[in-house]
Amino acid sequence: MLSATYAAAGLLLAMVQQSVAAERWGFAWGYGAAMLAVAFYGGNAAGILLMDDARGAPRRTAAEALRQSLRTAHRLLGVMALVAITYAAGLALLALVLVMCRTPWLGPLMYTVVLPVGVVVSGLAWLALPAVIVPLAAPAVWDGVETLSALQRLYGLVRHRLLEVLLLMLGVGVLASFVAAVVVFVIVAGGQTLAAMSRQILGAEVPLAQWMAGLFGYGVRSLASAGVDLRGQPHALAALVGGGVVFVLSLVLPSLVYLRGACAVYLSQEGREPEMPGPGPGSEPSERGTSVRLPASAGAGRAAGDGILTVPEPTQLETTIMMARPPAQAPTPDSAVDVLLPLDEPGRQECRACGAPMARGDRFCAACGGARA
Repeated sequence: MLSATYAAAGLLLAMVQQSVAAERWGFAWGYGAAMLAVAFYGGNAAGILLMDDARGAPRRTAAEALRQSLRTAHRLLGVMALVAITYAAGLALLALVLVMCRTPWLGPLMYTVVLPVGVVVSGLAWLALPAVIVPLAAPAVWDGVETLSALQRLYGLVRHRLLEVLLLMLGVGVLASFVAAVVVFVIVAGGQTLAAMSRQILGAEVPLAQWMAGLFGYGVRSLASAGVDLRGQPHALAALVGGGVVFVLSLVLPSLVYLRGACAVYLSQEGREPEMPGPGPGSEPSERGTSVRLPASAGAGRAAGDGILTVPEPTQLETTIMMARPPAQAPTPDSAVDVLLPLDEPGRQECRACGAPMARGDRFCAACGGARA
């Protein structure tokens, strides 16, 4: 999904550049709007798939993710618009307070308080943008949260867990940067090797700098500026197309690492555990002690088959069960079974020989070996 988004957005960007060069401004604006739409909704569809993976939920198809993106991705724009309004209101309030500080006698006294408070509050507000709001607003939308709820969650993270989220996102950024460095090394090493061999075997007379530039997103214009005639260089034109594919793939892997890390950070701060997909509605009860709704006949039939007698309610089978001996005859599914089992601790007796305690049912004393009278 992310590769297709980058490829489609890159093609539309090339069409925008071509339209601008030909001074066809109507087409340029149309291609530009299409490019932004493809990049926005395609990127959100990829993020929805990554959120499914981070939650441990069954991953939906690409078509389902794209439809979900078309229905909910606009919430991200709403969140960012509300954030912008909030920051603008905060700046206006700060400006109003500074205007009040211009009064002759009370102004300097107010400014002694406004200065430290304004510095700390405004500094933390600007820190919250790259630390919490920008990286975690999209995962909140991908998790299915409404616009106002997403804004409230981001505000809670800024207020209570700003430093923790900042450190986690720094770790995600370092990891994504390391992956990007590895990708760049692979492209540079492999590109130089293939360029040298291609010049010897295929005879492609393309400067090494332009050859490598094609692997990093520079297209026909870079070769034209270097004086390379593509009409007699079919392999050079093919290298540009293949270099574009390499460039798209080089962008995908670091982006996936960063977006997947942002989803994990968001879920960890929300206190959520990965959801383990169950085998189905008729599965066994989980180990967390939750009750499973089953028909009475189904519960009785299962108890009879397993040698376990339970006393269920008409529409609920509790996970706490009472063990008993297998019945001589399995009860029918529609018959009610009442089993009375002693749940208190068995009474104890003392050995008549040594006085050691003996449990009910013991025939010999564990201390002296004497037989029960």
